[in-house]
Amino acid sequence: MADVFISYARSTVDTAQLIAEALRADGYSVWIDADLPVHREFPTVIEENLRAARAVLVLWSKDARASRWVPAEADLAHAAGTLVQFSLDGGAPPFPFNRMQCEKGDGWTGDFNAACWRKIRASIAELVGRQAVVATAPLEAVTAKERRLAVLAFDNLSTDPELTFFSDGVSEEIQQTVAKGSDLKVVARSSSFQFRGADKAVGKVAAALGATHLLDGSVRRSGARVRIVAQLVECASANTLWADQFDGKLDDVFELQERIASAVAQALKVTLDLPAQTRVLDPAMYEMFLRARGILAEGNGMFDQTSSQAAPLLEVVVASAPDYAPAWELLASARAWILHQGRVDYAAARAGVIDAAQTALRLDPKRGHAYVALSLLEPWGAYAVRERLLQQALRVEPNEPGVLTEMSRFCWSVGRFRDALRFAEQACEINPMMPAARLHVAQMRTYIGDYEASIRMHQELHGRWPHNLTILLSLLNFAAGLEHWDAYDDAARSVDLFDNSGLQGVLLRNSQRQAEARRTRDPDLCAAVMQRTLRELEKNGTLPLTQVEAIAELGMAEEAFALAERASYDHMFTPDGLQRDYYPGTILGRWSVLNKTPRFIPLCDRLGLCAYWRQTGAWPDCVDWAPYDFKAEVVRLAAA
Repeated sequence: MADVFISYARSTVDTAQLIAEALRADGYSVWIDADLPVHREFPTVIEENLRAARAVLVLWSKDARASRWVPAEADLAHAAGTLVQFSLDGGAPPFPFNRMQCEKGDGWTGDFNAACWRKIRASIAELVGRQAVVATAPLEAVTAKERRLAVLAFDNLSTDPELTFFSDGVSEEIQQTVAKGSDLKVVARSSSFQFRGADKAVGKVAAALGATHLLDGSVRRSGARVRIVAQLVECASANTLWADQFDGKLDDVFELQERIASAVAQALKVTLDLPAQTRVLDPAMYEMFLRARGILAEGNGMFDQTSSQAAPLLEVVVASAPDYAPAWELLASARAWILHQGRVDYAAARAGVIDAAQTALRLDPKRGHAYVALSLLEPWGAYAVRERLLQQALRVEPNEPGVLTEMSRFCWSVGRFRDALRFAEQACEINPMMPAARLHVAQMRTYIGDYEASIRMHQELHGRWPHNLTILLSLLNFAAGLEHWDAYDDAARSVDLFDNSGLQGVLLRNSQRQAEARRTRDPDLCAAVMQRTLRELEKNGTLPLTQVEAIAELGMAEEAFALAERASYDHMFTPDGLQRDYYPGTILGRWSVLNKTPRFIPLCDRLGLCAYWRQTGAWPDCVDWAPYDFKAEVVRLAAA
């Protein structure tokens, strides 16, 4: 068990993580709720670690004082004589903890040399029974798989501030070269590039990203000349392991980037497999490529227009440099998302994706996102084909968060929730500051039955990103579905933060109506939900499975099955049936009303799931909790 247990409110999660890393650097083992395992009930795990810890550091704040959890954890620690109190906002702890010593940290900005923190450190050292020591394990003692490299956005020192895209592009090129060519885990751009300027303090970045090493630097471009300065820092000791300056022409930029990547690999004692092909681009085309890649990195291909903005730039690049695999790979991804958004000629768009993806793979078979793009061409019901393409992507890029996330979503769609959580956690480990990655982990915890941990994670994410509609909707829907009404009511107070006149309002209102109908079982509300569902069925000829399940959860299971039997799902198997809003994983969850009766099996058969399960032997997790012999019913239906 850990030396130190940290108790805190979700609104101060960044500070808690920062403190955890500082204590680990002091040589202590630390337990924080990010370490919750996926296979056990979370209250039990928390209590075990709380009672076993030699010191319990409670981080008081406004939200911590109002929390159900933090005072309860403080009470156990006080009874055990292990309590250390640190008020982050300077406020007094709640009764009865206000009668005990509490160090005030109002105005504390994370300075671990400050007097208030020195007192906390001394108390922990006394309780644990030893003096703190800085952990400086030799590099050889840490394996490549345990190391995690964060490549920060290199500073733009050029006179033109518009060249930030160029310095970002240089940083990302080094990041991808190391990630693709070695066994190191490399933090994704969308997380590491959030730290710029004054936010690049080693302790802060390491705590937020879980990095063991940081690569930072600067780019200065003047005319046709470029200078890149880079340094590699070990986070635990804050020591610089390597630093150098690289000068050359823009034509030499690929060589400069590869020299930096090779130096990083040598410093970390890992093998770097550089691509054999000669990667030469005209400087103007390289600029265009970096702009397109930056547009895609900062957007969401499914929901915005970034793919449409980037694709024309990439088409110019591949026309000028037809042997440049990275541009073909990005073009395949952009075209795939444009196709999913509709409003294009399907046959021509599909052919464009296939051409770009196959060209990328012919030039470089390790382009994992080219396989992902091909998987996005397949209809939802082509389970075996989609899985095979994603497995190929994982073989060539096992640590690529986008690939891991797509595989997680696939596993979820066929009911393999434990596998889905495993892939989601791997993706989140590499991309820890991406809201969608962390939300996906929280959702998959619900699907494996770890309801308390899932709701708590949802609340933490909503506290950190209160204006993220997807997080709020997920919290509202899961809290209502699991009947965690306290969590639901708390989250519902945030609805007014969003625009109620557009699509956001429609989504939130529908979610609230469904929740109120579930909570009250008011006949009029339930009838209204049914009427809306019937209208959608009449209009579209089909229904998302989330709506079918929602009707069943209102106590109308028979009506739900009748709706599903009227709905057509044939489009899930047609080449142009790319809609991704049917959510088969929903009806396979542990809480589902539908999957509790053998009548559920014919519905799964219509969705193509039974054939996939029989042919692959990769059965869904619900075989473990269905109140009947799930496998036998699937086999019986096939025989009939």
